Amino acid sequence: MDDFSAHLKTVQNVFLFFLSFCLAAWALLVDYRVYVAGIMLGSIVSMINARYLAWKIFKMSAAVVEQKGRKVNIGFLTRAAIAALAGIIAIRYPQHVALTTTVAGYFFVQLVTIVLGILSIKKSRK
Repeated sequence: MDDFSAHLKTVQNVFLFFLSFCLAAWALLVDYRVYVAGIMLGSIVSMINARYLAWKIFKMSAAVVEQKGRKVNIGFLTRAAIAALAGIIAIRYPQHVALTTTVAGYFFVQLVTIVLGILSIKKSRK
């Protein structure tokens, strides 16, 4: 699980760098503020969902190690509700947040995870 924690921390660092880049773009590109706000909202939701899923996975692995017979779910409905809330915010305030870029931002952490996974596989093969 140490590799999992290190990988999640790397994803979080990339996310924070991306978020700071988006904040700078939001401040400088006045005409595109709606789109940048959408990508920020979507990527924040993506990171929250990734952290929540990681917490649930840690909780599930602890239950397996302790050999408890209780059932642990991975919280899909909670993660879907958080994504739906961001979508509702984008629909409710279209003058501030674009729905298209919000939906595109939902996939930020997954894309970063795939890229980092490919890079770590290439690095381990050398």
